[in-house]
Amino acid sequence: MGTTKIEGQLSDGERELLTKAILGHSWKPRVVIEVGTWLGGGSTLHILRALHRNGTGHLWGIEADHTIYERMLQNLRAAAPETVDRFTPLFGCSQTVIPNLLAEQGPDFQIDIAFLDGGNNPLEQITEFELLKDRIAVDGLLMAHDARVRKGKWLVPYVSRLDNWKCELHDLSEVGLFCARKLAPEPSPESSRRARSHLRRLRLQPVEIAAALLPKQLCGLILQFLPRRLAASLAEGAH
Repeated sequence: MGTTKIEGQLSDGERELLTKAILGHSWKPRVVIEVGTWLGGGSTLHILRALHRNGTGHLWGIEADHTIYERMLQNLRAAAPETVDRFTPLFGCSQTVIPNLLAEQGPDFQIDIAFLDGGNNPLEQITEFELLKDRIAVDGLLMAHDARVRKGKWLVPYVSRLDNWKCELHDLSEVGLFCARKLAPEPSPESSRRARSHLRRLRLQPVEIAAALLPKQLCGLILQFLPRRLAASLAEGAH
């Protein structure tokens, strides 16, 4: 086993929870999908080590930043060479990579655990969930980092309103870790309607409309002239 230490996100408690989700699952997970590997030392490394301990399972890890992607590969080869055969790295944006992966693997490809930790735009996690939800097995897990800040501000309330998911929000760091277990293949029509209605309201909030319509540079300039607390709240979308 490699001894090289590499940088990674997630608190110690979040890493432990993720590891236990794999080791303590009702079956040994065979397919894990991760969006956002960063440098590899956080969720990626701990998922791979848990799969290695189980003696089965494979991780597909998606990373959109090419420089980070290359460093992540180098880091994992140095820190955990015994696990790399269980890892398929995928470079690109999740909205493109996920459909391609699912098409390549075929209709029988079921996901046991999905871990979302990509970009800060809340629409990204919603899109990733919509792409993955039908492939996640019943009793499979959806986990998402940064649940209490901008990244998760739409996903958490949306999935929590779908009655085929049992949801928990773990405050093991200031940003939060969301965990949802799939209870049934589909939500009831009524819960699906409520979830989509609430999502529409979130997307129509003035700050979200401004973020969608205004250039990123202009949004940043506006935030510079606002009080610090207000600017931080608007930028991160804390709730």
